[in-house]
Amino acid sequence: MATLRQAIESHRERGTLPRASVVSVGDLHRRFPGSQGSTRRLILKMFEAISARKPWAIILCRFKGAAPHPSEPSVEALYRRMFMPGSGGLVEYWRDATLGNVDITGSRVFDWIEVDIPRDKAGGHPQSNPVGPGRSGLVDAAIRAVLAKNPRALDGFYSQMSVYNENWSSDDVPVAQQFAGSPFWIDGSADGSGRVNLTPTHAVDIVAHEMGHGFNMSHDVNVDSTVHYADPCCIMSQRPLFRPDGWPSLFGPAVCLPHLVQMNWMYRQRILVDNNWASIAGGINVRLAQVSDPGAEANLGAALPMFKGDDEWDYYLEYVRPTVWSRGLSGEFVFIRRIRPSDAGPTAAILGSIAVPAGGATSQFVEAIGNVRFEARHAAADGRVVNVNIRKL
Repeated sequence: MATLRQAIESHRERGTLPRASVVSVGDLHRRFPGSQGSTRRLILKMFEAISARKPWAIILCRFKGAAPHPSEPSVEALYRRMFMPGSGGLVEYWRDATLGNVDITGSRVFDWIEVDIPRDKAGGHPQSNPVGPGRSGLVDAAIRAVLAKNPRALDGFYSQMSVYNENWSSDDVPVAQQFAGSPFWIDGSADGSGRVNLTPTHAVDIVAHEMGHGFNMSHDVNVDSTVHYADPCCIMSQRPLFRPDGWPSLFGPAVCLPHLVQMNWMYRQRILVDNNWASIAGGINVRLAQVSDPGAEANLGAALPMFKGDDEWDYYLEYVRPTVWSRGLSGEFVFIRRIRPSDAGPTAAILGSIAVPAGGATSQFVEAIGNVRFEARHAAADGRVVNVNIRKL
C-alpha cells in the first residue's frame, strides 16, 4: 500500500533526496539500481535503503506430550500468510505504519515444535498460586525447543514470538476460574523484553498490537491515564478494526501521531510547530492532511506547546480518514492528543476528537485542561485536507 510519494518523503526526511527540487522517476531509477521497469520495485528499493531490518522468529508450539491440536493447520496458514512479503499482511503493515522505518522482511514461521512444558503446568504466572511460567516462561520454552535442534537457528532475528493453541491449562477449568491472572490461565501478551507469547484468538490485529509492544510502544491511555486502550484510532488501542477481502482475520489500524513522534518514525519536516499560537488573537489556522498522504499540500500533523502552571505538553493534531490501515474508522476525524505519563511510562493520551462534517460545515471540541477550542472543516470537496482553527479561550 506504500506509495512512491511516501518513499520520496522518507528519503527527503533523511536528506538522501533534495527537499525542495522536483525528482523524476527516471532519476530515482538511476539512484536505486535494480528497480528499472517497475514502480513497485522502485518503491521497495527506496524503502530497503532506509528501513531498519527487524525480522521476527515465530515459533509454533505444542505442549510436552500433546497431540497435534485440531486448529494447527488453520493457525499455521494464517501466520505464514501474515509474515509473507507481498501478502498484504504484517510485512506491508509495518513498513506503511512506521513510514518506512521498520522492515520485518526475513521473519520466519518455524514448524510446530514440542516444548518441555506440559499443558497442565503451563497456566499461571510467577506471582500466581501455584506459580506458573507466564508469558516469559512460555517464550523461553519455545526458544529452548528450537535451539535444542539447532543452536544457531535464532541468530539474526530481532525478537521471538511463541504461538500456542490453548488458553487454559486444562479442559476442565471451572468457568469461575477462567480469567486473566488465574493459576489456570495460559498468559498471552508481550513480556516486557521485546518478546511475545500468543494464544487464541489468533488474529492479525492482535499480533500487530503485541509487536508494537515489542517495538517499545505502550498502550494508549485516556486523559488522566486511568484507562488503557483508550484511543479511537491507534494499533496500541487495537481499534478501529476492519477485515480485508480474502482474509479470515481482522486488521488495523495504523500508528497514531504521538507514537510516531516518540519512535522517531514521523516526517518531522511535515509537522507544524508553533510556539506562539496561544498568544495570537483569534488563534491560528492549520491545514492538515493524513499522515499517509504526503502528496497533499498540507501539514501531516501539528505540535502546539501548551503551558499551565507547572505542567506543560504539546497538543498533537492528526487528521485521519477511513482509508489504508485505518479504514475501519466510521468517518473523518481530527484527533487531539498529548504524550503523558502512565503506569507503563510516557505514552499517547487521547484528549478529544472532532468528527469533520461534510459540506463545508464546521465542528469543534473544547479541551478543558488547557481551555482551548479546536474547530475543523473540510478545505476541499475531495476530503484530503481540513482546516483547523486552534484558539486559547
